[in-house]
Amino acid sequence: MSSTTNQRAVTPARITTFLFAVMVVLFLVAGLAIVVGQIAALVAGDATAARDWAEAVGPYAFGGASVAGLLSFALSYRDDPRP
Repeated sequence: MSSTTNQRAVTPARITTFLFAVMVVLFLVAGLAIVVGQIAALVAGDATAARDWAEAVGPYAFGGASVAGLLSFALSYRDDPRP
C-alpha cells in the first residue's frame, strides 16, 4: 500500500515568498501602530509622546519595509514555472 502526499517541496523561492509576506505584515502592523499610537497621544494632548512613539516604533516599520523591498527584488529574479 503506497501513501502519496501532495506536499510542496521547500524551495528557496517558497522561503523567500514566506519571508516577504511576514515582512509585509510586520511593516503594515508597525505602521498602523505608529498611526494609532500618535492619534491616542494627540487625543490625550501630548504632542511630545506622539513624536516619541513614532521614534520608538518607526525603525521596526522602516526595517520591515526595507527587508520586504529587498525580498521583492530577489523574487523578481525567480524562475516562473508557468509557461
